[in-house]
Amino acid sequence: MNKFSRVLASPILAVICLFTFAFAMAVATFIENDYGTATAWKLIYNAWWFELVMVGLGASFIMSIYKYKLWRKEKWALLTFHLAFIVILLGAGITRYASYGGIMRVREGASSNIIISDNNYLHIHLSNGKTTKTLKKKLEFSPISNNNFNIDSEFEGTPISISYKNFIADAVPQIENNSENGKPMIEMIVSAGNGRETVFLEKGEIEAIGAHQHKIGFDVEAEDVINITENDGNFKIQSPRNLSAFVMATETASTIKKDSLQDIQLRTLYRDGDASFVPLAYYPKGEIKIVSASEKPKDNDEQKDDALIVNVAVGDNKMEITLLYREGFLPTTHDVNFNDITVTLSYGAEPITTPFSIYLEDFQLERYPGSTSPSSYASEVKVIDGDKEIPHRIFMNNVLDYKGFRFFQASYDTDELGTVLAVNHDALGTNVTYIGYFLMMIGMFFTLFGKSSRFTLINKKLKTLKLKSTALVLLLLTFSNTVFSQNESQKPNINLELVKQLEVDNQHAELFGRLMVQDLDGRIKPMNTLASEFLRKLSRKPYFKYTENGKSIRYSANQAFLAMQSAPNIWQYVPLIKVDPKKGGELFSNLSINENGLVSFSELLEKEGKYLLDEVVENANKKKPAERSEFDKEVLKVDERFNILYNVFAGNYLKVFPNSNDKNNKWHSHTHHFQDFPAEDGRFAKQIMPNYFKDVNEKNWVEASEKLGYIKTFQDVLGADIIPSRKRIEAELWYNQLNLNFWLFQVYFTLGALLLVLALIKIFTKKKLIEFLWNGLIILTLISFLIFTGNIILRWYVSQHAPWSNGYEMLVFVSWVLLLCGLLTFRKSDFALPLATLFSGALLFVSYLDWLSPEITNLMPVLKSFWLKVHVATIVSSYAPLALSAILGFMALLLTIFKTKTTKKL
Repeated sequence: MNKFSRVLASPILAVICLFTFAFAMAVATFIENDYGTATAWKLIYNAWWFELVMVGLGASFIMSIYKYKLWRKEKWALLTFHLAFIVILLGAGITRYASYGGIMRVREGASSNIIISDNNYLHIHLSNGKTTKTLKKKLEFSPISNNNFNIDSEFEGTPISISYKNFIADAVPQIENNSENGKPMIEMIVSAGNGRETVFLEKGEIEAIGAHQHKIGFDVEAEDVINITENDGNFKIQSPRNLSAFVMATETASTIKKDSLQDIQLRTLYRDGDASFVPLAYYPKGEIKIVSASEKPKDNDEQKDDALIVNVAVGDNKMEITLLYREGFLPTTHDVNFNDITVTLSYGAEPITTPFSIYLEDFQLERYPGSTSPSSYASEVKVIDGDKEIPHRIFMNNVLDYKGFRFFQASYDTDELGTVLAVNHDALGTNVTYIGYFLMMIGMFFTLFGKSSRFTLINKKLKTLKLKSTALVLLLLTFSNTVFSQNESQKPNINLELVKQLEVDNQHAELFGRLMVQDLDGRIKPMNTLASEFLRKLSRKPYFKYTENGKSIRYSANQAFLAMQSAPNIWQYVPLIKVDPKKGGELFSNLSINENGLVSFSELLEKEGKYLLDEVVENANKKKPAERSEFDKEVLKVDERFNILYNVFAGNYLKVFPNSNDKNNKWHSHTHHFQDFPAEDGRFAKQIMPNYFKDVNEKNWVEASEKLGYIKTFQDVLGADIIPSRKRIEAELWYNQLNLNFWLFQVYFTLGALLLVLALIKIFTKKKLIEFLWNGLIILTLISFLIFTGNIILRWYVSQHAPWSNGYEMLVFVSWVLLLCGLLTFRKSDFALPLATLFSGALLFVSYLDWLSPEITNLMPVLKSFWLKVHVATIVSSYAPLALSAILGFMALLLTIFKTKTTKKL
């Protein structure tokens, strides 16, 4: 092996490449989070040195095969594992240099064969009427990189130069007054059915607005134009049609007669048919400048135009040109004349033509009942290729493959009459990469479990050991506004006696908890679920507790939620909102916080009814999440709880009345106007709830229960299509009542601590009592694991989808897999199960904290796929053994550090 080969085969090169790769990926992640994907690609992924790192890794794998002679029969698993990485790198290279993609936009009843490319290009077209020339350069810009470029060429003997001037993210026009090169200009707001738009009208210009092209001019001589003239700051208007006018300052209306010249004022609304305009301001020497609407350079909204400003030089003539572009759309062109040469410029995506067309027959969007949240969306399309027409349905996780192109359902037009398909042309690169993954799977399996693998040999040696060495590791994971107000004289004296008087009969509260309600996402669930989620959000507990001088009274979620709905004028003075006085600082220092760390709704209102947190919440919301302090986070939490409580008092959460006229099965609360209901249904829904609350306040439980029965019958008849089955309702109520995750984290902390102590004792002694206790605790852990498993299956049944769709469910699932890993490996190490049990308890404890919502939610469209469920479950479950391996590895390091001559044997 020569010197160069030895360098390639050196582990040092592999370590350097791996470290550089990991560091680059970490940096790219932060850059993408703060500055967007385009910036991450420009600075990291498209950099020459990143390609060099990939080549270095591939070379290291190849030379390692040669150095360690991995082609030998006994090393075939390791050879397969190494070849897998090489094949994956080859697939990535093919994708990088040979593939292309973008998006295709298709409207219903239309077809398209144009892909809007992912990459952006500067296109330059030169023409003198006889000869043409085209130049193109691939360019990407970011606010934190060197964006300079220069394109030099010649056309018919004339030198041409295009160079970088500026890049402006989220570009908006702004007038600079008293500019040296300024012109008389009027700023106007125009509207013609497509929203409001700002227009800058120079003297002598005409602007056409709206679908009917209403023409507005500034000091022009033309027919059929609404003409505004200016003389010494005085404005007149003349219109070929009657205009209605409304002076906003005085709120007076008038009419501008057609073909008459009349004085006008700025900030007056004029309407011409379906178009309206407001002249806002006049600039005697105004110049339009493009400025960024982003508060910070790193902010860049993909829904807004960006601007590229370039310097164009043709011979001795120079001009500054502004090119606007937006991600996902084809660019507009800008023509500039330089004597006899016309330069046409555009920047943005370029069209890619496919050898066939996609015809959209129908775009289908389904929403969850009573919600605007999409449940799923799909495109019924036909592939038109010559005489062939191939129907296909594209939806989430169901792609269309045709002639090397893959079409994915990415998005849709806001009017729901068009689809947006992500398109990729990379059949070779994708297949090569998949082969690499398959080889990796085989190599990894036999490397871990093969008869002659290192892991198998180490396992055999471990079985021969009679003494097991370990060390103790202690792991602690710690993780606007309408208001109710009363005069101070009307404020009730909140004490234990008054709170007792607000008690709702527990048996009736249970009936209330079984009533169905529709949440904001459209999910139909028992009132008990909503009440539990509501109380946990408010006070971080699934029940209400009032304490005074050591004595306390406790109400269930059903009792508290119903009492608050029926008597909000009293409950607004009862402490319900959890606050942290330390994080709140001086702002919370004057609040009356009770023994349970709660404040009342009214406590956050000043005497005149002003919201105490109004300004601080507004300031906190202006900050990026990463820039918020502990104080900002706390006031936002308290503000959320305040607004939730307001909506409870207002009755906005009691969406218990189905509307038979609503095709989307939307339910409404008793505060709804009910004008869209059938007359008889509307009268029933409007009257029964106030009468029900009256019975509750008078503690007339017989009448109240009877009215609940009427409401339930109303729901069963009109909401039969979407109300869950009786078994699912009972299962959800049972799941809420058990609240197992709260008890299990305490059980696992206890069992884990006891097992850890016994594992330490077992190092020094082998007494039968210790073994008996050890085996008993293992059995208890196994029983608790089976209960834990049943609880996850129960949640799966209630939600009707795999329970790993949000942060809370992910954490619970990882906790379950972690405990499973401990049970599978406890015979290999006495410390695997204790640490796994402690860690599982810690994760369940974190899931119980208030920043994770345990709410059962509807599934996002992208997750409605069998393979995606498997994909997510595989990735998430891998965190558990990784975490357990990390802890055991850390213990091994501690053993090495603290080992002495006297403790070496133990």
